[in-house]
This record gives sequence, structure tokens and C-alpha cells, in this order.
Amino acid sequence: YLLIVFVMIKRKKLICVTGLPGAGKSLFCEIGKRLGYELIIMGNQVRKEAENRGVDNDSESLSRLMLELRKERGNNAIANMCIDKINEITNENIIIDGIRNIEEIELFTKIGDVKIVLISNTSEQRMKFLLERKRSDMPIDIEEFNRRDNKELEIGLGQVMERADIIIENIGLTKEEYVRKTESILHNLM
Repeated sequence: YLLIVFVMIKRKKLICVTGLPGAGKSLFCEIGKRLGYELIIMGNQVRKEAENRGVDNDSESLSRLMLELRKERGNNAIANMCIDKINEITNENIIIDGIRNIEEIELFTKIGDVKIVLISNTSEQRMKFLLERKRSDMPIDIEEFNRRDNKELEIGLGQVMERADIIIENIGLTKEEYVRKTESILHNLM
């Protein structure tokens, strides 16, 4: 007799967080980590590649490298760099930060159940958050801030934002209000 056993493999829940720089994605990720989600930060893959290639860690250099990687390896290049890490994670609840285009979403859909969460905010508030964060890739002025937004939208971020399953408007919220709103959404997605 031949016994066939079907094993139901539970697909991972991939929460793909998106939004323009400074919208509140990092805080969303911190809250998710505290609630038990694993984090994949796509920008860290680009930063690691920059380090390997001896490229500077500033906004302009990282942006150029990201475009170069996509040109060399396709639009889902950065997402592809994350696949092994996602597959190694035993936790079924994962937040992926740094989605930039639909090709990345399509790739992640092949390995998990994807929900796109858009964090939106005003330009003024986003600029303020970026300056307070003091990361090496923060914009030095409003022109660089606008260039960065435009570059993000040109590579496909706008299309991802349009396909969001959930939108968190981080407009006029106190940090506590944003945290409560995010916790509620993340609990419901678990």
C-alpha cells in the first residue's frame, strides 16, 4: 500500500510596509517587533551591499546603488536579496520594510500571504521626522527631500501605495495615538 500524506504548510504572513521617507515606517516596525513580528529591512540589504562595494552610506550613494542593483538584477533585486532570510525565519509573522515596486510585491506573494500597509503623512511632518532621526541618509535640505520623494515614486512606490490593503494616516497624531493605532492593526493581522 502506498500512503500519501499531505502536509499543510502554513504560509508566512508578510506585512509589507510602505510609504514615503519619514512617514512613520520605522516606528511601525519597532512596534511590530515588540508585538512579536520578525523584521526584514530591505534598506539594510542595500547598506550591506554598499559596505561590500566600498560605497558611501549617504542618501544619494545608497539611492544610486539601489538603482544600479535593480538595473543589474531586475526590479525585484532588493526583494530577492531578502528571500533567504525570510525562508530561514521560523516566525510566521514578518514585517518587510522598504517595498519600492510592484515586482517586489509579486515576488513576496510567491512565498507568503502579503498585506500592504501604507503609512502616510504630510511632507512637513515627514521632513521633521527625518531630521529628528539623524540617520546617515537623511536629506540635507528641502530640495534633496523632494528629489528623494520623486526618485521613490519614479521607481514604482506610487503603484505600491495605490495597492495598499491598509492605510494608516499618521497625520496630526501624537506618538501615543500612532502607537495605539498601529498596535491595533498589527494585532488584527496576526
